[in-house]
Amino acid sequence: MTSVLNVDTIADKAGTGPVGLTKQEATKHYVNYDAANATTDSSFNQSSLNDLRTGEFRSSFTNNFSGATDKVHHASVTNTSDDGSTYTSGASRAGSNANIGSATSSSAHDAPSTSSVQFYTAYGGKSTSDGGLNDYTESFCSSIGDLA
Repeated sequence: MTSVLNVDTIADKAGTGPVGLTKQEATKHYVNYDAANATTDSSFNQSSLNDLRTGEFRSSFTNNFSGATDKVHHASVTNTSDDGSTYTSGASRAGSNANIGSATSSSAHDAPSTSSVQFYTAYGGKSTSDGGLNDYTESFCSSIGDLA
C-alpha cells in the first residue's frame, strides 16, 4: 500500500519555527549576492556580507557552525555582470567560476571559520589574455554542516 502526505506547512510543535532534521543534512546557510550592484538578493542564516574587493566576499553566519572544518561549502556564479544582457565568458574564453577561499592571498582572513565563509568569483583566461576576478549579478554560496 502506498501513502501520500499532502501538506502546505511543516512547523515545530509551537507552530512558529522549523522542524529538526534527524539523520540527514540540509543547507544551513546560503546567499545569492548581486556583486555588480552590491545587493544581497536572498540569504539564509547570514548576518552580513562583506564585499572585500572585486570578486571577493565574506559571508558571516547568524548561527555559527559547530566546527571550522567539518562542513561543506559550495560556490557558483551565473555568467553575467548585467543581469543576462551580455556574458563574461564564452567560446573564446574559459568559463566563469566561483570558489571557496581567497584568490589573492593565503592569509588568515580566508581560513576556515565557524562564523563565516569567504568565496570569490572570476572569469577564465584565453590565449591572448589572463582571466580575472569579477563582480557578477548572481554569485551563490551555500554551506552544509552542523550548527553549534
